[in-house]
Order: sequence, then C-alpha cells, then structure tokens
Amino acid sequence: FTVDCTIETDQIALIPDTYIDMTAEKIRIYKELDSLQSDKEINSFKEKLTDRFGKMPEELDRLFDIVRIRQLGERLGFEKIIIKNGVLIAFFISNPLSQYYRTNVFSRILENVSLNPKLFELKQNDNRLRVFSRNVDGISKAYEILKKLQ
Repeated sequence: FTVDCTIETDQIALIPDTYIDMTAEKIRIYKELDSLQSDKEINSFKEKLTDRFGKMPEELDRLFDIVRIRQLGERLGFEKIIIKNGVLIAFFISNPLSQYYRTNVFSRILENVSLNPKLFELKQNDNRLRVFSRNVDGISKAYEILKKLQ
C-alpha cells in the first residue's frame, strides 16, 4: 500500500522574509524539503540551512516538523492528519477493503492505541476510522505523539 499523507494545521510554518527574503530561494528550499525521505536527510538539510542563513526561526522549525509528521503519517498509513485547536486527528485509509488493514503496521497502531487510552481514542464515523489525541500543544508535540503509534 502507498499513502500520500496530507497535513492540516492552524500553526504557521513558512520561511519568514526576515530569514530568507528571495522568493526563488524559498521555492527551491520548499521543493527540496518536500523531497527529503528520512530524518537523517531532514537533519542534514536543516544543518545546511543553519550554516548558510543562521539560526533557524521557529516557523521554519515547525515546517521541518510538519515534513517529519507527513513522512511518519505515510509510514503509518494515514491519508490525512489534522492538528488544530490542541487536537490531533489521524485518518486511516478510506477504503475499508484495503490490504493495509491486514498489515502489521495497522495491528501495531491498534495495540498502541489500546495501551495508551489516556493519549489515544479510536473513532469511526461515516465508515472512516480515525485516531484522536487531545492536549496537543504544538507541532513538535504532535510528532512525539504520532511516534508512539509505531
């Protein structure tokens, strides 16, 4: 199974003009960031930007966390992750007949949800299965929470 996970958040995660003011350079950086495949690549790219442009602003740090969340979401089989108003909602693959629901990844997620009832809630509405987590006070916290589903 292959999933392209989309992320929605209410927190701004852009490259501020005070950090990089050239639009073409920002676009190049966004494209490169989107193509990164691992935490190692993300960390390396982050170091290159810091070496070139100086200390990274908070908004750009959030952008790196969003990329990490999207990659983790894809590995976990989520089609969409929403992080808004202190709530994280991760949507499983919408096709209930998908092979995904027979994988070890899905089984591990269910196990981790049941082992952490104070952290996770599993809900099904309109034939869509979702994992909820409340009191998510930021993008980096959302990433840490999602890692607990692995």
